[in-house]
Amino acid sequence: MMANGHRRSADDPKWLATKSIVDKRDKRSCQFARCLSAKEAHQLISGIPTTLDRAHIFSAANYPDMIYNAKNVITLRRFIHRRLDDYQCPLTGQTTSIQEHYWWWYRIVTHQMIKYDETIDYEELLLSAVR
Repeated sequence: MMANGHRRSADDPKWLATKSIVDKRDKRSCQFARCLSAKEAHQLISGIPTTLDRAHIFSAANYPDMIYNAKNVITLRRFIHRRLDDYQCPLTGQTTSIQEHYWWWYRIVTHQMIKYDETIDYEELLLSAVR
């Protein structure tokens, strides 16, 4: 479990239960492609590693109350997860703004192929979707 800012252990029963829920919901497959247009899907690098992560949408460090919330965890390929954590476009690797970062997460969570609109607060939309 998260204690004194340390990572939870791999055998944490609450985390194992959360992972089980996420694995069943996501069918142990990366959810990223579900929000992509055909053109965007074509941009993905072929032959990319397929290692899967259960990614926290809102970080465990900043949102400790959401660590075990299965709505806040989604299955992604590790390279996509890392890009998102580093505020990079998951397709191109280019740096994104905070709002673009949340826009990508919102697309992934809702499986929508929506265009970015700078007038929308995607962080708020995303929080509403996962709480």
